[in-house]
Amino acid sequence: TRASSSSSSSSSSDAAARAPFATTCASAALATAAALTLALSTPDASIAGTPKGQGVASGDAYGRTDVDRCSREALKKAANTRAAFSDFATQQNEELYVNVEGCDYSNMDLSDEVLSGVKARGANFENSIFGAESSRADFSDANLRGAVIRSVNLYNTIFAGADLEGADLSGSLAPGAFFGRDEQTGKKANLKDVNFEDTLLSSSDVRTICANSSLTFESKMSLGC
Repeated sequence: TRASSSSSSSSSSDAAARAPFATTCASAALATAAALTLALSTPDASIAGTPKGQGVASGDAYGRTDVDRCSREALKKAANTRAAFSDFATQQNEELYVNVEGCDYSNMDLSDEVLSGVKARGANFENSIFGAESSRADFSDANLRGAVIRSVNLYNTIFAGADLEGADLSGSLAPGAFFGRDEQTGKKANLKDVNFEDTLLSSSDVRTICANSSLTFESKMSLGC
């Protein structure tokens, strides 16, 4: 009888000893789960505060989200082919299509990059330095203020509604380049203080440019308006 009583007493003591331990484990598990939920729901501050073009996977026109379409790396896509065959750099040719619309490349030295065929509507290239190849690119409504676009191939490139104030286009090859009104925004290109010295343009292009009211006297003189 004493053995039975002792065994019962021992079991009760063990259960009492385990109770606080079980409670502690349960509390720890709940705390860990809560911390994990918070970590998953709260974005990394270093990523959340990073603008496009500096490491954030923002996707592209084809729904891919594993690349940053606004990075400098995006400008290297099929660069040599685009430089030679910019007329094929369309949305129908995914391997050549580069869409950097709305991206920020301001204050950058892009002299080693090929911008031929790029879709850069609304992009920011303020005070940036261009490389030698930018044919058939679309800079509609883009910010090109103070950009150095000197001795660049601008064949059939579109600057509709772009802000080119203070840009240097001297010595560039620009037959077929369009500096008129942007059909989407209704804005004319801002050509104030643009350097057109020795820029090669077709006569029809010159007539369109000379009709732009933002041209300064110096720009008109260099164009022969």
